[in-house]
Amino acid sequence: MGVAFGQFIPSDGYSTIQRQCIENHADQTKLGLSVRTPNNETIICAGVGILDYSEQVGEGFIELNVLGISYPLYEQLFPEHVARYEQQFK
Repeated sequence: MGVAFGQFIPSDGYSTIQRQCIENHADQTKLGLSVRTPNNETIICAGVGILDYSEQVGEGFIELNVLGISYPLYEQLFPEHVARYEQQFK
């Protein structure tokens, strides 16, 4: 199961769901979140979550988690991560 995470830099539209992301880190399925590549292709995955800690820590402390990116798509999106992982076993 491929997992990706990193800093989330919100666009203007994020303000409409930000309160829900701040208050509920456990289950955001009803928000219908999805992730797209720079080519505007939807990344098929098991789930997407936004962990917003901006109220506690300050601006910039918002993380995006994408869970369950299948193979071979994960390798296409993150070839250097897969290569480093495989190198551990050689």
